[in-house]
Amino acid sequence: MNLLLIFFIILYALGQTDQQKFNELREALSNVMGVSSGGGRNIVLNAGTSMIELPYNIPSTVIKSKLEGEQMEEVKKRVEELASKDENLKGNIEVSIQERGVLITIKAQLLFKSGRADIEPASRATVEGIGKEILLNLPGKQIRIEGHTDNVPLKDQNRFKDNWELSTARAREVLLILVGSSVGIDPKMISATGYGEYKPVASNENDEGRTKNRRVDIVILRDIYSVAETGTAVSQEEDKSSAGESSAAPTAAPNEESAATGSH
Repeated sequence: MNLLLIFFIILYALGQTDQQKFNELREALSNVMGVSSGGGRNIVLNAGTSMIELPYNIPSTVIKSKLEGEQMEEVKKRVEELASKDENLKGNIEVSIQERGVLITIKAQLLFKSGRADIEPASRATVEGIGKEILLNLPGKQIRIEGHTDNVPLKDQNRFKDNWELSTARAREVLLILVGSSVGIDPKMISATGYGEYKPVASNENDEGRTKNRRVDIVILRDIYSVAETGTAVSQEEDKSSAGESSAAPTAAPNEESAATGSH
């Protein structure tokens, strides 16, 4: 990347004699790449009759961050395109770019019956489509599956004690599809967790808000967040006899007290 930038400026310099225009270009490129025109080691070029200093040591972390940002935008675009083609996803999926990465939110009503964690057969293909079209094209990216509910207590507690268990089971079911043979995501690159009612995105005082809160989030983590995630995933897997078992074991939300909560 550094050499390409320098080569571009050299070509420009050879064809220009206007010092002010060249300086403006240099400053613009420096700002885009995240470096000051006055810092770092410089290369001296002869543009016409003038000597011009160019920044050389563009930090690799800056370049990597910008490339990752472009990748996130491309992922968001692909999810939106997929949603426009899949009738099941229309109105049931949202995608945004957050500080920690790309957030794909799927409404629980698309995937599950009330109080259940087994994915509806018609929706299984939708989850597989997200895996094949989006997630498989992101090698090296850590993926988190996060289950969420509203705050309505479960009517039937024979299957799940509370909504925390329900949200965790739902996240696990999505994970199992993604690591299964039909999709084939590396179990080491994915994890699941449940948050119950504790991370709402809307008010639980009305049906509309509760519907928004009942969801499964697929988070494609930025590299800076993946470091901690990788350490957690590895430590969990070391305690299991196989990669599939480790991936299928979601973690509880950290530093939150479990309570008997509910979801539809």
